[in-house]
Amino acid sequence: MNIRKEGFIGGFLVLGFAIFVIGFLTGMLAIAFIPVKPDVTTLSLMVFIFGFITGMITIALMLVIVNVRKLTEKNS
Repeated sequence: MNIRKEGFIGGFLVLGFAIFVIGFLTGMLAIAFIPVKPDVTTLSLMVFIFGFITGMITIALMLVIVNVRKLTEKNS
């Protein structure tokens, strides 16, 4: 039984990504509702976290694209 041919890994990655995005947005909403005066440090931390997570997502998507291209080249 070949898992890659059935599309299990692709579906699992999409589900994991969707859960991650929902959790990230929920966390950002929770941070937005904290009743504190946003100062430079808090804003800088939020920008750093957003950039870090965006970078991780970009790298993960690039790895997925490279692996999918390798798989399609092998099958052709």
